[in-house]
Amino acid sequence: MNNVKLIFFLFVFFLSSNFLFCQINSTKIKTIVIDPGHGGKDSGTMGTKRFKIYEKHVALSVSLKLGKYIAEAFPDVNIIYTRDSDIFLELNERTEIANNANADLFISIHCDGFTNPKPSGASVFVMGMSKLKANMDVAMRENAAIYLEDNFQQKYDGFDPKSPESYIVFSLMQNTYLNQSLKIAEEVESQFSTRANRKSRGVKQAPFYVISRTNMPSILIECGFLTNPQEEEFLHSDLGQDYIASAIFRAFRSYKESIEINDEKLSKDSFKVNNLNTKIVSETNSKSKDVSLFTNQERTSKELVFKIQIGTFLKSMLNQKQFIDLKAEEFEINGTYKYFVTSGNNKNEAENLKNHLREIGFKGAFIVAFLDGKQISTKEALNLQNKINLNE
Repeated sequence: MNNVKLIFFLFVFFLSSNFLFCQINSTKIKTIVIDPGHGGKDSGTMGTKRFKIYEKHVALSVSLKLGKYIAEAFPDVNIIYTRDSDIFLELNERTEIANNANADLFISIHCDGFTNPKPSGASVFVMGMSKLKANMDVAMRENAAIYLEDNFQQKYDGFDPKSPESYIVFSLMQNTYLNQSLKIAEEVESQFSTRANRKSRGVKQAPFYVISRTNMPSILIECGFLTNPQEEEFLHSDLGQDYIASAIFRAFRSYKESIEINDEKLSKDSFKVNNLNTKIVSETNSKSKDVSLFTNQERTSKELVFKIQIGTFLKSMLNQKQFIDLKAEEFEINGTYKYFVTSGNNKNEAENLKNHLREIGFKGAFIVAFLDGKQISTKEALNLQNKINLNE
């Protein structure tokens, strides 16, 4: 009965919010999708119009150079381009290419523009809402590419890039891969400052459609302002494009090495636990001691515990009725909030619940196992459960 209630509340909540759920893949980078922005009839930013080279051309050139660097250094990595020529692609086609390929990373390459020729510098964006008008303006401009698509209102369920109301859903849009997205974004931003010697405008959040629907860590890079004469010349030059591509490649290399070497560390980050039965652990306490991932009731039991992770958000959702009804547990990690629902100590029951969630649209719901407050692999958990069953 409890499972039926759980599924019902999840269905109502996620259907009304049109959330996209993602299943966490292995941290080994096997496939990367590089997305050159715009293309074909969509020129993107046209710059100062001194040249017949626009954003779509620069984005494609930088993307191909980036792919070449990665291929030479990591021949085992599968590189997929959303486009490798001057063709027009719909925004949803770009995300479908990445999702269908089960990619481990998505990088969308763009150039910035403004009505004033003075702004300069490169920015790196991850998915999220922003209260800053400048960030929203960039997202609205890039999202406006859908106006060039046929029947875009039907395809995007009435989404209007120029309407603030259309972005309400983004305010709750969960991003399972926010931590990883921020990591690669910070690497790119650092390389732009050091390797490419470019002015950095920092890592930002904005509701770009193309990175809101991808099922993997995703970033959108604005390589510089084509409306700034000096930056336009730099971005048009072969050397400038090499510098930009090289900087992104170095960031990719650092990110790849970091997450593959520190796979174990990523799953053992310190958690701050907050659920209906426990208090929030203070920042000072979380630094001085380990925090258990069990509720008070679970701490008294030596049984194995399976939980289902249902999402990651940019703000706490525990005051939302749906989460109260679900008795969801909240774990805060570096300013992001992960949510779990406890299934019990039986792997088969957890598997059934996960399958039910996926059947009703939550394709990213996945099982995690905990023992003594620490996450273990589901394989280890299954072996442990078999041993427990034999001893009973």
